[in-house]
Amino acid sequence: MIACRWSLPAVSLLAGLPLFAQAPAAARYVEVDYSKVERRLQKEPAYKAQPLYAMFVFDLAGAYRVTAVVDKSAPDAPFYDVLYLDLDADGDLTEPGERFAGVRDKGRADAGLEMSFRIAQIPVPGTLLVHKKFLMSTAPKKDRSGFWFQMLWDGQKEMSGGYGKLGLNTTAWSESLAKAPIFRPCPLGPLHFATWGDDAIELTRGAATHVNVIAGNPVSGPDTLCVVDENFLDLERDELTVTVICKDKKGETVTETSRIKEHC
Repeated sequence: MIACRWSLPAVSLLAGLPLFAQAPAAARYVEVDYSKVERRLQKEPAYKAQPLYAMFVFDLAGAYRVTAVVDKSAPDAPFYDVLYLDLDADGDLTEPGERFAGVRDKGRADAGLEMSFRIAQIPVPGTLLVHKKFLMSTAPKKDRSGFWFQMLWDGQKEMSGGYGKLGLNTTAWSESLAKAPIFRPCPLGPLHFATWGDDAIELTRGAATHVNVIAGNPVSGPDTLCVVDENFLDLERDELTVTVICKDKKGETVTETSRIKEHC
């Protein structure tokens, strides 16, 4: 997360953050048209509750697509405590090694980790990539919604998601595979920006406003942003600016550009 403070001669925010910035280039990173990604499963287990679906793209080429489904161990279980991952991407979720049981820890409820799944590593077939420390929670913090995950891309770069453009909630998984959100927790390629905090950001004329900014891969929709950690961008080496477009009391457009100065 990155933080900046603005003092603006305006009272009405129209548009906030720059659309995207270019992350360090990487060979073989391929953009994907997520609207055309095939969502398919040939064989599914007998679910105990309403399953919820998502999909992960774990490689640079955009070809290794892993369908994920959460279920409950019993219809009345308080959380989704069963995770299926189609790790060989063959559309069969009934195979050994693709069912994971969640661990409940009431002591981590305040951190949004009361029900979590941990997978030590996810090797990407046909490549040298091995993602590590995959962590997922189906128990959000109080007054928040959605599921959250974190992992180390190729065992090195921390990624987490999914996030929206505003607010504190994370991605809601879908009851339908056809509408499943797609995550691509890759730190390479264009990075898009969003804000992290209250749903509404009010900038007051003559006052300093603290705004938290997150950056990552936007993937398939408005709430599937997979973000890099706060150390990915070097704020001394990389000059990042934010341009805010506002209207003054006369209704005339005013712009103000500020440099992002610190991590939070």
